[in-house]
Amino acid sequence: MSATTAVLTARNAGRVLVVDDSAVIRQAISKMLKVDFDVAVAGDGEAGWEVLAQGSDIGVLITDIEMPRLDGYAFICRVRASEDPRIRDLPIIVITGADDEETKTRAFACGATDFITKPLNLAQLQACTQAYMRFEQPLSEDETDRDGLLSRRAFYEQGEAFWGQSDRTRPLAMLLVTLDRVRILYREYGDEQMEMVLRHTAAVLQAEIGTEAGAFGRLGGAEFGILVPGARKGPALALAQRLATRFASHPTRDGKTLSISVGVASSEEGVADFTGLRQMAEERLKRAVALGGNRASAAALSDTLGGAEELVLDAVAVPAAPEAEAAPEVLFEPEFLPALAPVAEFPARRNASSTTPPLMGLDRALWRLAEGRGAELEPFFGPLAADMVVLLEFLNTRRDLGLEGAIAALRALAQGET
Repeated sequence: MSATTAVLTARNAGRVLVVDDSAVIRQAISKMLKVDFDVAVAGDGEAGWEVLAQGSDIGVLITDIEMPRLDGYAFICRVRASEDPRIRDLPIIVITGADDEETKTRAFACGATDFITKPLNLAQLQACTQAYMRFEQPLSEDETDRDGLLSRRAFYEQGEAFWGQSDRTRPLAMLLVTLDRVRILYREYGDEQMEMVLRHTAAVLQAEIGTEAGAFGRLGGAEFGILVPGARKGPALALAQRLATRFASHPTRDGKTLSISVGVASSEEGVADFTGLRQMAEERLKRAVALGGNRASAAALSDTLGGAEELVLDAVAVPAAPEAEAAPEVLFEPEFLPALAPVAEFPARRNASSTTPPLMGLDRALWRLAEGRGAELEPFFGPLAADMVVLLEFLNTRRDLGLEGAIAALRALAQGET
């Protein structure tokens, strides 16, 4: 069995461990994730530790903070202090009802990887789980694909070299690509056939990219990286969308139509170094996966989700403590997607102490316009214009609409008001 296949086997054998003292919440999260993952549960940190110590197949840990015996903070610290790298290096997603900076800061200080606030958001939880199960188990640094793709180490080295040559007039774009629903495909195909599917994926991407890419590498079992020197965000997004569209038209040898998700980032967006560019592309890949795959994204998951899709679990309520008078907590059902929450309930994307207005995505702006609240968009004209530039550049590239003048005017507005 090849090294690549071995990694795929380890990844897709991985389970999700959910640690929470509420049986209802454990049930809700299990129901959310069981379509894509095997889920183990534990009622507190001590019980969770026993599961980790006994099993070697946990790939992602999801934990609450307020729990008896061993709370979330102490549990995370114990995991990070483990001498077993299999436990110590686990991605840890914290879920809690405490939406305050102190809780987040302390959780991250203990070693949390990500943070999700209750009420739980199905798309965000699924995206985080899928993404961390994927990103945390790449191929070895030096392994080169048999089809001649760059190894992960070589790809990153080439990226650093391109970064050193980039500037404001010649930016560097990165596309991160993943095959959608890898876990389901792996269950269907098995080791050897899945490797053939991934070779098919690489071949189609290479053929579609042609000479546009400066570097193309295989970064993980089902993850590929593309570097495009000189590409701004708009053209890079157009390339990514073209890849996703064209890939879907190339069925596998057995006739199955597959899809990919693509995250896009450009150095012109203010990142400090190549590592920052890579992290930005990863966040955007998460969003593409969270929205169902078969798409390209040049915006982060938090730009459009952030609690907008709240779901209900068969009207099950968690009773309040006897001394509390708060309303019962409502949980979620994957099959039910109600309307978007009011925009006023969306969390600000900047620190509350900042004097700069929080960012406003196009989806939120359209919501406010539909509600007759267009006057509230005045402080956000700059960020909205910047988003529109990306969208119009993409449309102009695909349809040749002659929008260069409008794009230039919007770019000037964005630069003048951000």
